[in-house]
Amino acid sequence: MIRLLALIILMLASLASAAAPSPVQRYFHSLQSLRADFIQRVFDERGQVLQASSGQMLMRKPGQFRWDYRTPAEQVIVADGERLWAYDVALAQVTVRKLDQALGSTPLALLSGAAPIEEAFTVGGVRNRDGLDWYDLTPKQPQPEFRLLRVAFRGDNLISLELEDNFGQRTRLDFQKLERNPTLDPALLKFTPPPGVDVVGDAG
Repeated sequence: MIRLLALIILMLASLASAAAPSPVQRYFHSLQSLRADFIQRVFDERGQVLQASSGQMLMRKPGQFRWDYRTPAEQVIVADGERLWAYDVALAQVTVRKLDQALGSTPLALLSGAAPIEEAFTVGGVRNRDGLDWYDLTPKQPQPEFRLLRVAFRGDNLISLELEDNFGQRTRLDFQKLERNPTLDPALLKFTPPPGVDVVGDAG
């Protein structure tokens, strides 16, 4: 889950750094931060829901994000630009790793905007589905984490993101109360382990 969330946020950062004239890239070009409630669902290849969760997310360039899962279990995932912290409240345990190691084979330099999005993706035309305008972004080179990214808008508003892997499994994020470029409290994008919890990994 952690690598998938990191991939999604870094994908947003990549879109935000692009300056091409497509509607998708025009939306993300000026994106610096996000705040939204979310519903996350994972579907199998038959469209059956495997997992469902919800919470609030924050993102700020470069390399900072926070996911507060509220249901079905409380969990906090924070990237502070250097490390990725995952706090499982029920287990009273924090796992921490350096961000690049946590992402593993994810092409971090590319997805953080080091290369133009046009070099990495073929951006498809708009399709209407479920009352939303969907755009398909297909990686030009094979990726281990996913084969397709879909971005959905209603008018000028970002509504959903979908990642589809090579086995047909989809992860969909539906956003609610989304704020584009809000001023975020820097303290929310840092993490200090609560007293008494076990800390596993490279805390620096």
